[in-house]
Amino acid sequence: MALFCSQKGVNIDMALQEGWRGFLSFSFVDVNGKTVIKDRKHFGPLVLQRPYYQEIDRPSVLVLHPPGGVVGGDALEVNATFQPGSKGSVGTPAATKFYRSDGRLATQMQTVTLTENVEVEWLPQETLFFNRSRVINSLKFVLSKASNKLIAWDVVGLGRPASGEGFEQGELQQSLEVWVEDKLIFVDRLKISPQTNLLTSASALAGNVLFATAVFYQNEFSEQKKLLELLQAVEWPLPVGVTQMNSLVVMRVLASERDEIKQVLFDAWKIARPAILNVPVVKPRIWNT
Repeated sequence: MALFCSQKGVNIDMALQEGWRGFLSFSFVDVNGKTVIKDRKHFGPLVLQRPYYQEIDRPSVLVLHPPGGVVGGDALEVNATFQPGSKGSVGTPAATKFYRSDGRLATQMQTVTLTENVEVEWLPQETLFFNRSRVINSLKFVLSKASNKLIAWDVVGLGRPASGEGFEQGELQQSLEVWVEDKLIFVDRLKISPQTNLLTSASALAGNVLFATAVFYQNEFSEQKKLLELLQAVEWPLPVGVTQMNSLVVMRVLASERDEIKQVLFDAWKIARPAILNVPVVKPRIWNT
């Protein structure tokens, strides 16, 4: 089993050296109208918490990383598969932290596969990258059929502003992809390093230390247009951009405070959930902690 892949110009096997590998895979499976979790496999510092049901037909699960942080040389891989007709939500109980590196590379590769007629909410807490960390962070959604529905976000924090620490000496390769029926319909890649000016550029982060990308998908162009209009009509308290790419609506947010960016994403989710999944808003209980 090949757990790790390389990106152009990076030899991950060489860079990882003797780090801690973590692997987790699991499947959502429909059983007589109720989704259950099956096929759990893991090793290293990744585990899946027992699912809980705030809604009778769809479980929520949390991916746990007990060590609490990732250091140079560590490599994490998460594979989640939603089998036909399944429904569910995946999150994390706390922020994922990548600590400063001694020069070695850390990686996190997450792949979410949606087979057919499934409904997915991918709603983790933020991922924080400390100064001097060296990280490749990849998140990929693979929709085998256009009949699937997806609400997901990816939240990134740079440095530790509360401690007066920036990210000027950190290196991050960030990737978010959405595939539908073997076609890449959305890709968002960026590389932040001491050689780039993305942190300060007015056309990039403009000094903000937090950014998020949220994606909303259903194969109904007219319904997505309505969702676009609803999101664009809100007077957001932060810099927000919302666009539509056929059946995909993409929302980007910049911020300097975690609570502020979380609130904007939560408010957007409250609009998108009934519009895409046709179900009422049920706030995940983990968000109350």
